[in-house]
Amino acid sequence: MREEQQELWDNYKAWLLEQAKDKANLIAEDCKIELRTPYAVGIVEVHDLDTAVVELSVTNLADGENKFYLHFELKYLAHAQELFTEMLDTLLGLENRQKLRILLCCTSGMTTGFFRDKLSEAAELLSLDYEFSAVPFRELYQAGFDCQVILLAPQIAYHYKEACQVFQDRLVLKIPPKAFASYDAAAVLQLIKSERENQQHTTEEQAVAKALGEIESKESVLSVVVMPFKGHTRIAYRIYQKGVPVSNEMVIKGRLRVAEDLQDIMDTVGCRCRNFDAVGIAVPGVPRNGCLDLDETMIDPKLNLQALLEEKYGVPVVITNNVNAAALGHYAQQDRYQNILFISHPRGYTMCGQASIVNGQLVRGSHNIAGEIKYLLYTAMEPSEWREHQCTSDLDKIAKYISIAIRAGIAVLDPEVVIVRSEMLADMDRLKKQLVADYLPEEYLPEFVHVTDEKMAEYALLGQMILTLEAMEEVREPINMAAKCKGLSV
Repeated sequence: MREEQQELWDNYKAWLLEQAKDKANLIAEDCKIELRTPYAVGIVEVHDLDTAVVELSVTNLADGENKFYLHFELKYLAHAQELFTEMLDTLLGLENRQKLRILLCCTSGMTTGFFRDKLSEAAELLSLDYEFSAVPFRELYQAGFDCQVILLAPQIAYHYKEACQVFQDRLVLKIPPKAFASYDAAAVLQLIKSERENQQHTTEEQAVAKALGEIESKESVLSVVVMPFKGHTRIAYRIYQKGVPVSNEMVIKGRLRVAEDLQDIMDTVGCRCRNFDAVGIAVPGVPRNGCLDLDETMIDPKLNLQALLEEKYGVPVVITNNVNAAALGHYAQQDRYQNILFISHPRGYTMCGQASIVNGQLVRGSHNIAGEIKYLLYTAMEPSEWREHQCTSDLDKIAKYISIAIRAGIAVLDPEVVIVRSEMLADMDRLKKQLVADYLPEEYLPEFVHVTDEKMAEYALLGQMILTLEAMEEVREPINMAAKCKGLSV
């Protein structure tokens, strides 16, 4: 580490130790600081990669889940302090979520209420940090997102598939009838323990998918996908070399500051990996002339982000809507469909995003607003409903508004398949019934495929890489590069 960066690290380390004093148990080493509370552990570590790269992380001790993760080149003390403050807020904010939250659900909630008490007593005797609650089935899709484990009573076990689709990042289990009938708390606790271990093992075995095709390009592309959610933001990024992913990372933050977060990523990639020849960035909303139409808390709408990044890093920067990138990525990795409608409805957001592939062509429009369904949906509901819809967990309401977006796309494009990204609404049969109820003849229904948030990010990373290569090679027909990439896997 260079002398000036060593001095900067020493100053940063002294400052953050003072900030965290009396707020967490501290273990300080030369290049690493551990901040531990009864509920979570935070790590601040500096890596010497020709330059100093600082890594910040917060892990929830109850479920082992990362709640905060990012890295940045240590250049400015004020910026480093700002990021640590956000990390410390996340660490201390986990105080009320230290236990593994387990939700029991049955028809009315009365039977599981008694079983909940039995499980709580058993967990306390075994010194397990488990917190049990019980709800009737009608409240499951509201309460379930606040828990890590969901237990379905035998009488509603037929909802298991639907619950797994909705709660894809939670562990959903069916209580064995024998254990439920006899209130065998020990058997259920063992079931929870063993299934959580299996879940963690499966997650650890997942690897970055490799591309199966060849791309006629030698450029190295940094592909970035920004995906805000209710209460947090995830930024996935990947280096592609000749279309093959050679590195893969995810940033997890509470607050999104687009310009600052992207520069941190690009600085870090430059330090940790090889140089990149171009950058592709997929974002929500409508990129226009280098600017983004996001909330002012995320970015100054007057800032020309493209010009800023190109001047600083000296490489071409291509900014695209993230749903467009995902639609193109999905198209490129399959050979079945030529006409695709992609609907994205992130949790906590009022409106859907939409993108279309028509006869193998990505439809963007003259102002890049093709698929901006908000201009349609704002006329389909009263302003007083916007906030209500944003916060709702009512699956019927969600299906209703997603149906409006899909019907518009079907009426104009008549796609072969509709890809739906929605954390809340994973049941495609429910959605098809809503469409039919809204006077769309059943014989005109396309195929429907539900995808997870993670899968959308994978598609968008691939699609953004294709769009970036397309821009670099000045391809006249927008989808030509995607055609070259047909058969790629995400």
